[in-house]
Amino acid sequence: MATTVGGLAAPAPIDWTATPTGPENAVLYTTEKAGNSLWSVGINLEPGPEGTLAFHPLALRWNGKAWQQTKQPVPDGRLDDVLAKSANDVWAVGATENGAETEPVLQHWNGKAWKLLDTPTGAPEESTQFTAIAKQGNGLLVGRYGDQSSVLRYVGGKWTELPREGLQHVVYLDDLAVVNDKEIWAAGIGGVARFDGTRWTKVELPVKVPEGRSLEVAQLVVKSANDIWAVGMKNDTDLWRRPLALHFDGKVWTELAAPAVTGQFHDLEFLDGKAVAVGGNPNTGKPLVTELVGKEFVQTTPPAGAGYLHGSTQVGKCLWTVGVAAETTPDGFEKPFVAVGKHRADAGHGSLPAAC
Repeated sequence: MATTVGGLAAPAPIDWTATPTGPENAVLYTTEKAGNSLWSVGINLEPGPEGTLAFHPLALRWNGKAWQQTKQPVPDGRLDDVLAKSANDVWAVGATENGAETEPVLQHWNGKAWKLLDTPTGAPEESTQFTAIAKQGNGLLVGRYGDQSSVLRYVGGKWTELPREGLQHVVYLDDLAVVNDKEIWAAGIGGVARFDGTRWTKVELPVKVPEGRSLEVAQLVVKSANDIWAVGMKNDTDLWRRPLALHFDGKVWTELAAPAVTGQFHDLEFLDGKAVAVGGNPNTGKPLVTELVGKEFVQTTPPAGAGYLHGSTQVGKCLWTVGVAAETTPDGFEKPFVAVGKHRADAGHGSLPAAC
């Protein structure tokens, strides 16, 4: 007999294996693949006197056996997103500190080293940062956060900014998703916007939130123009933050059922063709791993030792997830966490195959 959860068939358990990352104090925000290339980026924490912290950009590369930390072109700051086109063509965005101001970072990996590229600055005395990156044609799209969210196009070493009108409701830009050479979707705190090649339009989502509260779409996954997924969180009077999952069929957006728990989704991937969303509880720091069963995301096996999960990517029949560990350092600082998992074939299967 099949196991059921709330009357639905339960997803097959996921067997996870954690992989050591190297840095002792760090947070990993996302992970990305391209062929055999696998990367994860985030922030390295350097504890100082009296509980102070210094922040350094962090980029880890998986060599098939272990994670290798790569030398960074700027000493201070963070990396928020990574785009891996191939093993020798990887891009990362984030921010660095320049005195009291924050400046955006775009850097490129050529297979041997990272190179920092020139970026447009904001208005005088305006702190800006790059928050998301995506590939479009032979160029890049970069999300920028400053006095207002905006999207820049980078092609052949030249920057152009897309119109900002219609994007104002996205307060902080978490993700960019490309449908084709013209159509772009942007998501973040406040919701979703669609660019048709000329202008942005606010996307009306079927999500109810209490008056004065908001929602956040942290990740968009475009399988086709008629098959787009989104995950994040919506404010809730009882649970504070509640996981949010949405699907677009080319005509309308539909909200999918998610666990009635305090938490939020940060990423969504497809494992064996099934949608798997990961995230965590911001109050407790515990992980949240769910799989879509019918039209409902149901909690499934989290990795042992995991804390809050920020990102995931699918490689073959395996799912990689990154974030922070449940255990902190003796000083109370966050430790990075990476695990790779695969659906259990049957009840007697308790270890990962060599393919992972």
